[in-house]
Amino acid sequence: MTAFPQRPSLPRLTTHLALFLAFTACVWIVGSTSAHAQSQSGASKSMNISAFAAYINSDPDYGSLRNNGGMVGVDFSRYFHQKTEVSFEVRGVYTSGQIVDERSILGGLRFSRAYQRYHPYADIMAGNTQIDFNVRPSPNYSHDSAFALAYGGGVNIDVARNFQAMIDFQEYSLNFGSNGTQPGNADFTLTPTFFTIGVVYRIPFRPHNRQSDKH
Repeated sequence: MTAFPQRPSLPRLTTHLALFLAFTACVWIVGSTSAHAQSQSGASKSMNISAFAAYINSDPDYGSLRNNGGMVGVDFSRYFHQKTEVSFEVRGVYTSGQIVDERSILGGLRFSRAYQRYHPYADIMAGNTQIDFNVRPSPNYSHDSAFALAYGGGVNIDVARNFQAMIDFQEYSLNFGSNGTQPGNADFTLTPTFFTIGVVYRIPFRPHNRQSDKH
């Protein structure tokens, strides 16, 4: 039987995730501060918190069968009447199939604009993905985990007060390293894709006007 090398340790994956989240948080804070400095109107800052749940159909990039599953997440937005809204998003994803199961925790930035009822967006996120093989690449290789870089986009569509329909597409970049399953002991990589439809509930924080002090 093939002996497999030690898999990347959890502290290493956690370090990658922590660095990415720290970077995205800094970008978000700097962007919010800059927008606040540019905002000279009488309205105070406003924000939105959105919670969402969705159905997922995915191509795990391993085998010929597709997976089904679900996603839940939270999106936190601060904006100062700018055309582009910048949000910090966290989402959890789980899909299962006959060949492989996948679960991911991701966090990152989303950039969106509003066109009447439509809110198209693009995002970039990072996190950790774990896979469990129902059909193993080799007898001793039943599961693994890797740092995940996710990128994609979608559109939210207003359908009722504080409710939106969600259509989303994401692609992940996963590198599980060299594990003896590939010719020449090359890195085992996957690029799964995820198509999502769901519902979003927005909790609005409305701006309030401030009266200027008169002297």
